[in-house]
Formats: sequence, C-alpha cells, structure tokens
Amino acid sequence: MYVFYWLGYILLFSLIQGLPTADFWRALSNECYSVLPRILFVLLIVEIAMPFIFFKKKKTLFLFIYIFSILFFAFIQRLIDNYIIIAFNLTEWKAESLLYAPAYLYNVIKLQFVVTIPLSIKLVYYLAEEKNRVQSILTEKLQSELFSLRNQFHPHFLFNVLNSLYSKILSKSDDSADIVLKISDFLRYSVYDVNTKYIPLAKEIEYLKNYISLQQLRFDNRLELSFSINGSIENQFIEPFLILPFIENSFKYCLDDINYQAWITISISTSDEWLVFKIENSLPPDFIKNKNSNNPYSGVGIINVKRRLELLYPDQHLLTIKNEEDSFFVSLKIKTNDAN
Repeated sequence: MYVFYWLGYILLFSLIQGLPTADFWRALSNECYSVLPRILFVLLIVEIAMPFIFFKKKKTLFLFIYIFSILFFAFIQRLIDNYIIIAFNLTEWKAESLLYAPAYLYNVIKLQFVVTIPLSIKLVYYLAEEKNRVQSILTEKLQSELFSLRNQFHPHFLFNVLNSLYSKILSKSDDSADIVLKISDFLRYSVYDVNTKYIPLAKEIEYLKNYISLQQLRFDNRLELSFSINGSIENQFIEPFLILPFIENSFKYCLDDINYQAWITISISTSDEWLVFKIENSLPPDFIKNKNSNNPYSGVGIINVKRRLELLYPDQHLLTIKNEEDSFFVSLKIKTNDAN
C-alpha cells in the first residue's frame, strides 16, 4: 500500500510544481531527492510511535516525539534543498539559511500533509480493531453468563427429580425403575443438547412431556393436567430449558398442600416466527398467607429465565405473570429461529 501511496504523492507534487513551468522532469527529480526523509518520518510516526506509544495511552510522549520528529525531518529537508536540489538542479536559485522561516515552515507543512493520510488510515484500522475486540469480549461475557445461568438451573432441577426418586424408593414403588430411566434421558439431554445455543422446538417439547410424565408419577391422581399444542413445531428452534422452570414451579406450588386436588393447564402455540407458551395452575387454599413471598415466580430459576430472555431475546419476547387469588398464570411470547 505504501508503494502506491508514495508513487501517487511524487507524481502529484511533480505535476503541481512542474506544469506551471513546463519542466515536469526536473520537478520529478526534485521530489525523488526529497522523498526519503518523508518516508522515514511517516514510518516513524505511523508504524512505530502510534502502535507503541499513542495506542498505549502515552499521548503526551507521542506529542513530544511528533513535534520533535517533524522539526528534525524538516531540517533534514532543508539540508537536501540547499546542498542537493539547489546545488545541482536549481542552480539559478539562491540558497537561503537552513533556518529561514518561510522555507522551513513550508517543509513542516509538506511533512504534515504527507503523514495525515497514513496516520488517519492507521487510526481508523485501530478503532475498528478495538470495536471488534470489545464486541468479542462482550460476546464471550454473554456466553459465560448464559453458561453460568444454565449451570445454576441444572442442580436445582436434578435435586427435584432425585427427590421424586427417593420418595418412590422409600415407598417401594414399581415406578422407581421408570423414574431412573427418565433421569437417564434427562442427563443425556443435558450433556448432548443443552449446551448448544438453540435446539429444535420439537425436541424441547418432547423433553417437557417427559418431565411432566415424571411429575405425574409422583403425584398419582392428585393432579388434573391439560397439555395442548397448536400450530406447526417443525423447523423452529428455541433456547433450551427456557420453558421448564415455569412448569416446574406450577407443580411445586399447586401441589403444596398434600390434601388438595390440583390442576395445571399448559398450551403451546406457534404462528409464523412466534411461539406462545401459556401455563396456569391452581393454588391450595390459604396459599398466599402461608408463604413469606406472595409470588412463587420470584425464585432463582425464574430470575435466571428472565435474565436469559433479556440476553437472548432482547425486544423479542413478552413475559406476563398474573398472581390471582386462587391461581397463577404465565404467558410467554418469544420469537423463534427457523432452520436457516
């Protein structure tokens, strides 16, 4: 890039100085004599001072080096003017003092002109790289936070499932083997699927159904459950473990009273690029006043889901939670990803 830049610079100033006097070739030779100190000045500032001083936030030192360098190379230029160009090419000219102000200032201006474009390009590249670096850091931070949120969720989920198994074993239930098999499926799902960014919506729904069937084994005939799916779930993808905490909470709180007959209604519907998940569960009598918090949807699992929604679906989701006297209702609308 520098080769073309310097060729263009030499030709430009040769034309500017040579055309008015119809002496292009002498102007070209003068520019060739003068170009070496200008090249050295540009390389010093753009390739050394900027990356190793200016970009390291040592701006005062950079300014000092810049001023000293431009004055030094302007003086070198004056030596070339007097003892090469005027002595051999412009013999009809009278050599002025090396520190003659107008001539010295002219060389300073030409050095400033010649360094401006490379310096600007270097600065633009640096800012672009910094922007990419910051974006990369933010992306890594986002992925780390999402990974942490998922890991916080897994122990909580496994704890509940193992409690179910423990209860069945104590009662010597024949369902224990079925529960162990389903736990195995959950662990396989977690290891191979949950660490991907998105999974097929159909697979997530299959996982939810397995979870629900496991919970139904725990509560036998105490629960009346409705699960409906409307619309096509093919070729749509979703963040894994995004819906489960709401279902988990429904089981946890609607069956809080062992003598209470509970109900849960779940619906999942899709249209175009949107998925709508709704769940409503009953609450035992006097549930609210027996709890320290009047909102069961304020636990760690739900807080994590809300944070994941903010990170993964910014401005692309709508979460509504209604706390009624004898029930809780949740509606979640998110934009899903297609197969592409």
